[in-house]
Amino acid sequence: MDAYFTDLAERLRARGVTEERVTVTLTELHDHLLDADSTPEAEFGPVAEFAEQLARGAGASAPEAAGEPGSRAQEWRWTADIYTDRELLNRYGDQGWEVERVDRLGRFVCRRDPGNAMRWEYRRESALRGEHDELAARLAPDGWEPCGRWTYLAYFKRPRAATAGPAARLAAAPEVPERRVFLSRKYRALLVAVLALVVAEAVFLGSSDTSLGDPATLAGMVVGALAGGVGAAYGLRRHLRKERSAVRP
Repeated sequence: MDAYFTDLAERLRARGVTEERVTVTLTELHDHLLDADSTPEAEFGPVAEFAEQLARGAGASAPEAAGEPGSRAQEWRWTADIYTDRELLNRYGDQGWEVERVDRLGRFVCRRDPGNAMRWEYRRESALRGEHDELAARLAPDGWEPCGRWTYLAYFKRPRAATAGPAARLAAAPEVPERRVFLSRKYRALLVAVLALVVAEAVFLGSSDTSLGDPATLAGMVVGALAGGVGAAYGLRRHLRKERSAVRP
């Protein structure tokens, strides 16, 4: 693992990536690898190819010749809840944004070359860690490749050229979105419900003679917190079950 990251760091520096960016990137990759319980080669591929990909995403590709048109690759990081992520991934994939990975904060790390942008399409599956390789192998014949994981959610991408041909190329790339966080009404409602439960418990404790050291009080707080968490988890799981039962393309 150390040899892979050392080689990766040297290759990134050679491509002009700043030292600060190299440090941040390696830290995120290392944390991701610990969560994935895998090897760098299995998770990221050959170090030379991966370094090239990261360098392009950092806008550190080789400079263009003087007088030649073009622009550096753009990077955009954003996050969304499970009620909106698929819709937004395909919306922005249609604007040329390619997801390279999902970072440790659950953000989609995207890149786009405005001068050579292609449309992308995405799909999301739910899978346990041990099921990921089997799932990827099943989807590969249709052109889907893994582009990130977050807890039990696995994301896949493929260029629209696989289905749209030359029409997948963008004539002009829209501006980089300013927004970076997308939360649906349904997800915000879940958060509000959990927060309301916590506030209600705090108000009850503050307006009564109940002691925090009382076992019954502590048990009630734990049960209340668990109830809120279970309610939120149930809502999310119900949404995923509904998606799985639908006909997939």
